Amino acid sequence: MVRAKKSLGQHFLSDPIIVSEIISAVAPEKGETIMEIGPGEGVLTIPLVNSEANIFAIELDRRLAPRLAREFAARDNFTVLEADILAIDPKKLGLDNFAVVGNLPYNITTPIMDWLLSYHESIDRAVFMMQKEVGQRVTSPPGRKSYSTISVLTSLYYDSSVVCDVPPESFTPPPKVDSVVVKFIRHSRNYDIDNMNRFEKFVRFCFAGKRKNLTNNLNSAYPIPKDEIQEIIGEVTGNPKIRGEQLELQTFIDLSKAIFNKLS
Repeated sequence: MVRAKKSLGQHFLSDPIIVSEIISAVAPEKGETIMEIGPGEGVLTIPLVNSEANIFAIELDRRLAPRLAREFAARDNFTVLEADILAIDPKKLGLDNFAVVGNLPYNITTPIMDWLLSYHESIDRAVFMMQKEVGQRVTSPPGRKSYSTISVLTSLYYDSSVVCDVPPESFTPPPKVDSVVVKFIRHSRNYDIDNMNRFEKFVRFCFAGKRKNLTNNLNSAYPIPKDEIQEIIGEVTGNPKIRGEQLELQTFIDLSKAIFNKLS
């Protein structure tokens, strides 16, 4: 067994029940393309390759990438690339309409989620192991304390749900936190957003101060008098003192349009 590198945030999954849960959630099909992020010692790779899907593995650890290449050398449906997933552009690799699965390093889960969303047009589904706290934020509906920027932005492209909880003892070495497996299915809903980068910044501003209401957050972000911002929020939401965690996605969109119209 390869010793886990703390610098890479490695915790190798070793629970066969959780492996089975993940593979069932991915539901690999013969001939389709699946990208595996951080295959490690290959505990997920083996059943993925055996499904006869085309597996494209991204492994940053220079000890493990060549080991995986040797182990699956006889399988023509397996490719491994020693690289950082955050530097990968699937289109440059010729990948389109594929699925993603991975036991994510907890220290870069948020950047990987940003990566997923940036390539949503090509990724039809994903199954990720992540820290439970992050998983709760990603999948949270409006109205909960865990509802946050990532909840809103994820819902633009994917319906997400928790597959199962994963205790620390399911890994070697065990992490100090609980984990969850989260599944993302790309939906076909379209939202009327003119400038996605501007909208994403707007959402981040709405959650900038958890203890602040929307009026105070947006007043700090945009050159509009506070009383006018409060009036706009009241007109759009019906509650001038509402907080960001209480807004549904469409309300964020409607409110952003009202704010941007005021700026123009």
